[in-house]
Amino acid sequence: MAETIDIELLRTFHAIVRFGQFLAASSFLNKSPSAVSLHVRRLEALAGGRLLERDNQTVNLTPLGRRFALQSAELLLLHDRMLASFSTPVASGRVRLGISEEYAGAVLSCTLPHLSADFPHIELEVETGSSGRLNSRLQRGQLDLALLVEPVEVTAPDARCIKTLGITQPVWVAAHDYRLDLARPVPLALHGKGCPYRSVAVDALTRLGRRWRVVIMSAGVTALETAIEAGLAIGIADRAQVRPGMRVLTTADGLPELPVHELRLMLAPGKSSEAGEVVAGLIGHGFQL
Repeated sequence: MAETIDIELLRTFHAIVRFGQFLAASSFLNKSPSAVSLHVRRLEALAGGRLLERDNQTVNLTPLGRRFALQSAELLLLHDRMLASFSTPVASGRVRLGISEEYAGAVLSCTLPHLSADFPHIELEVETGSSGRLNSRLQRGQLDLALLVEPVEVTAPDARCIKTLGITQPVWVAAHDYRLDLARPVPLALHGKGCPYRSVAVDALTRLGRRWRVVIMSAGVTALETAIEAGLAIGIADRAQVRPGMRVLTTADGLPELPVHELRLMLAPGKSSEAGEVVAGLIGHGFQL
């Protein structure tokens, strides 16, 4: 009898590829590191060779691993789409969704086509903003669902956290030729109050005893990125979204490390609607960091 591939093995493999670390993948999948390693060994036995090379810090694909990743990504996507298609499109009503600004485009592009095609009676209203502001509106019942970026050490209420969609690592960024003057206040390009990265960055500088000043503050990313790449200030960005015109600053540059965050799909207090559950399911199946 021909061997088959367990879809959960593929899910584990692609989580490792996405995060570049076994530990981060195990946290995202809510599996132990030993279970993740076992999944990889089983896949490598089926593939007939090593798929991953790893050292203490990073994980890299072997040539066989790159070929396997390309072929299996389509299979995993088709599997998840097929499961999602089993939902009966009878749900109706309004769903108010809040999305942390930097992820809005990716979330909507993988959600709206399925929503309009399969659930035409659901009315979706989308609001973007900082995680802090969206969380306040969620708590007050002004939103039904929200995707929020929050520090990993901040525990989310089990009854309200529908799913953790991935791990983000905020880092300090600056123009490639920018040199930080340790004798002067750190010039910052920041989002407004309510941005989780702003809060942890300012707190980290304060604990270190470093003075800082805000050069530019904006709700959108374009103005901040322009100021950073022009060398006017340093900022904070998700490591996966660092632009080519920026370099990552480290402790060697005199700046503190920033804590790991999670992207969480959160539910408003109270009973959820059927339409809200449909939207949450579409996001959970379709969106990947």
